[in-house]
Amino acid sequence: MGHQHADAEGGTVALEGVRNFRDIGGLPTADGRRVRPGRYFRSGHLAKPTEDDRKNLATLGIRLIVDLRSPADIELDGADHVPDGARWINLPMTDPARHSDFWSDMKKGDMAVLRDRLGDGKAEKAIAFDYRDQVVSRTANHAVLLNSLVEADGLPAVVHCSAGKDRAGIAAALVQRIAGVPDEVILANYLESNDPERRYRPNSDKLAMRPELMELFAPFLEVRAEYLHGALTMMDTNWGSFDAYLADGLGFGPEKQQRLRELIVED
Repeated sequence: MGHQHADAEGGTVALEGVRNFRDIGGLPTADGRRVRPGRYFRSGHLAKPTEDDRKNLATLGIRLIVDLRSPADIELDGADHVPDGARWINLPMTDPARHSDFWSDMKKGDMAVLRDRLGDGKAEKAIAFDYRDQVVSRTANHAVLLNSLVEADGLPAVVHCSAGKDRAGIAAALVQRIAGVPDEVILANYLESNDPERRYRPNSDKLAMRPELMELFAPFLEVRAEYLHGALTMMDTNWGSFDAYLADGLGFGPEKQQRLRELIVED
């Protein structure tokens, strides 16, 4: 396995037991620079790394792990493996892809109930709402995340949720925007979670055997451009501008923004 260096489209680090683990390094900024490799990694949970994964994580020199999972997620997935020398903080975000009865619904598979609740675009609408809501309702946690990155020993960091696509996707987009990465590049990076090797697959034989179930639950298992676009739009409009969102919503003003750019963007 081993560490694969970042390429122009953003880096990859091959891990077997950690879903969707990747380096945002290499992404271009609007002023012609690039995000620095080896600074900010996004992923699914770190509860089940292989021995090789543990060695690879150790070589990355991780100093901070930010776990965006809820206590229920942590109970379900397991606690993170925390590499030596790293500190772990938990900033629970709402999970657009998992409401409290999501898994029980899927296991019971009452098609009439599921069609009523998820069909006709209802699943997509619920997820899109949750993405926008997370920007507004989780300002305290996003503020702690950003401040933690600019503190001493804040980088390299791994910021993750359960599947590494929704909550971690919003957080990565926020950091990339501050770094000066254009929105179209942010969206393309976010959509990499749909790649076959990264794609979220629930551990459910019932889903795999029932095509209609798969179709109903597809919006929860995929990422879609309109989901993240809604969150980015909310960052721009709810406070009047993106700068106001950072300064007023998150208490992360121009000096802190410049500090983060110095840390994660190449000179």
